[in-house]
Amino acid sequence: MWNVLPPSRLATAVVLVLAAGGCGLGAPQHPPAPRDALPVTTVGPGGRPYAPSRGRVPLHDTFERLDLGTGRRWGWRSAAYPDCTTNRKNFKLDSLSRAALSTPSGRLAVTASPLPGGRWRTGLLSTGDSCGSGGDGFEVRTGDVITTRVRLPTARYGAWPGIWTWRQGGNEVDVFEWHSDRPNTLEFANHVKDSACFCASPLVRRGAWLDIAVRLGARRVTWYLGRPPGPLRAVHSDRKGVGARFHAHLVIGMSVDDGTLHFRPDRTVPFTFEVASITVRRSGVSGRAGATEPAGRRR
Repeated sequence: MWNVLPPSRLATAVVLVLAAGGCGLGAPQHPPAPRDALPVTTVGPGGRPYAPSRGRVPLHDTFERLDLGTGRRWGWRSAAYPDCTTNRKNFKLDSLSRAALSTPSGRLAVTASPLPGGRWRTGLLSTGDSCGSGGDGFEVRTGDVITTRVRLPTARYGAWPGIWTWRQGGNEVDVFEWHSDRPNTLEFANHVKDSACFCASPLVRRGAWLDIAVRLGARRVTWYLGRPPGPLRAVHSDRKGVGARFHAHLVIGMSVDDGTLHFRPDRTVPFTFEVASITVRRSGVSGRAGATEPAGRRR
């Protein structure tokens, strides 16, 4: 069964998501978060199946190797962070480093590990707006479908993986975000048009492999979810969309919660977020890329 926030509570959730960099509700103290802090409404599992778009595939990475650096597919820093590598104002202990990124067994591994002074070394990939660290400038745009296969971390606290879009201080759509203190809940958000959803399911848990997709429609953004090798099904559609002229870079990474909205790591043990693949499908029906969308918050 899928669970989403009822309409009467969604406005509050959206404010929190936009103010907190996509975070859901959480307690500032270290004891376990109250299970009833995020009311949900149960909906049926009969969402429509995901059908791949016809057309070309402008991006497909299975991470057989790390294509990272100047002139390569990915950069490892982001202008979404005020100094390109840290972002304490948005509740993150991150210190971005190339050393946190690897591709063992043909998949991307982003590993967070503790540093002196309370920060955590962790990693990020971005196709652009990457503070000169690389990336080929690729952008998703209106009409594209992003699909990915990921493995959530096993950590009880502190892990904050996500895949999202970013350009020029905003233009953010979250393919997903997840916090390890709410292990059955994914967060989907369209910050371009200020909409968000918290979806809970027994499919989602620590250490689980998941297939996730998002269709970036001009009038609605639709998210799909499944457990490999099963089918993906629609779990949320925001009925707002990204507009006809949306375009933004892709970002993959894992942040570390600082304890303000979600619990910080409870011990100094590294944890890992894995990505087996990411694909962008383009139908050829989209808005005109190149126009500027309104800037949003800084992640």
